[in-house]
Amino acid sequence: MWPRRAAASLAARASSARYMTTARRGMPRVVSVDKIDEVASAVLRPDSRIVTAMAVSEPYYFYHNIHRWLEMDSTLTDLKVYCANPNEPVPIFADKNLGERIHFTTMFLNHAIRHLQGRRVSYMPHHLSTWSENILRAGPINVFWGSCTPPQENGYVSLGPGCVYETDIMRKADVVILEVNPNIPYVHGSPVIPIESADILIDGCTAELQKLPKAEYDDIDMIIARYVADLIPDEATIQFGIGGIPNALGDALLEKRDLGVHTEMINDCLMKLFQSGVVTGKYKSRYPERMVGSFALGTQDLYDFMNDNPGVFLVPGRIVNSMEEFSRQHMMHSINTCVELDLTGQIVSESVGHRQLSGVGGAADTHVAAQKSPGGRSIIAVRSTSKNGQSKIVSQLQAGAKISISRNDVDTVITEYGVAPLKGLSVQERVVVCICLAGFPFSRFQLHLACCLAIARPRRTPGATICPHFIPLTH
Repeated sequence: MWPRRAAASLAARASSARYMTTARRGMPRVVSVDKIDEVASAVLRPDSRIVTAMAVSEPYYFYHNIHRWLEMDSTLTDLKVYCANPNEPVPIFADKNLGERIHFTTMFLNHAIRHLQGRRVSYMPHHLSTWSENILRAGPINVFWGSCTPPQENGYVSLGPGCVYETDIMRKADVVILEVNPNIPYVHGSPVIPIESADILIDGCTAELQKLPKAEYDDIDMIIARYVADLIPDEATIQFGIGGIPNALGDALLEKRDLGVHTEMINDCLMKLFQSGVVTGKYKSRYPERMVGSFALGTQDLYDFMNDNPGVFLVPGRIVNSMEEFSRQHMMHSINTCVELDLTGQIVSESVGHRQLSGVGGAADTHVAAQKSPGGRSIIAVRSTSKNGQSKIVSQLQAGAKISISRNDVDTVITEYGVAPLKGLSVQERVVVCICLAGFPFSRFQLHLACCLAIARPRRTPGATICPHFIPLTH
């Protein structure tokens, strides 16, 4: 239930409102979820451009009903929906009967829509820091559709753990619709908005939130994580994502003191470090004593932890990942991973050959900006081989591979075989060091290929004596 005073005030003021007000002009219309078809009929038009909130804040009832609305109204054609990281493969993504009547542009691909590229789904390449800007540059937005908490007594709601582009788009959209869901955590920062920011509130939404179980890690992941932890001093500010290596890193950092967090994605590992007293934010130069991010994805424990927690603060991606903001952080350390890298330091984090797997997200943003921070560092932490035993360190990238981080920007690369600070090394020096990262049995083969491609002198062979920049395995 909504707080009594907020609900009564909202209902009284909404009863005389037009069906569809303009945000910023008055109180929103409150509509029961069983009347959502009427909302769709009122706001959706041919050629509508729609932006939906992402991840945990994604509008469940929009995605589970849009295919039905198209079936009900044959005049709805050429709808364009902008989204990111959809929760699940709902029918609209693959319904062949809808033809070309709706198309999705996504800022980040996942399992739900990856296989639909080139058909109903297109990927928009850009950095997380520019998501809002590029969506708006593509054209005017007719509808923003997201989720929010029930209103507080002060008349404010929270958009929950999603603030990458949502608030920026809301300000520019013709119509703003929010599904009011009591399961959404009340997250502080930019997600907190007055209810007048919406035109329509859909009441009675009870959808479960998207969950992301913690990935398991093994001994190799922990070896890599310990290398990373060795490079992170006490009082540093950190950014890292999810997966086996990041989860191992969360445990490897438990002996550190007074770390700060400034990251695009808040996750369970960062929550654990906060609860363990490792993350205090005491020495952060910006937003001290707060974990700062632009969205969150994880377990229910994470969402419970974030709910009404003043120690967690979300701001838009254009701020979190901006060069100015990121580089101002105290001893900023950015940790990312990749799919493949070549011997000169070109980093591929979003594709396998021509096949787009995900997106660059904020990897390039953070990798470049952290190096501008006083005492900062950028790290690519990656296993030397893939699950099928193929080397991730190659002399030539696969045809069609999308370079996510330029070799001109790469800083430090770590595998289970050691640490390779590539920044400041020549191409020939990088080749030798990266071959050491690959380890046996790939090293000699890689060097031979590199020599054939004339990117390393043939007289060099792998070994500690000619790898002065390589830090070998000690863990």
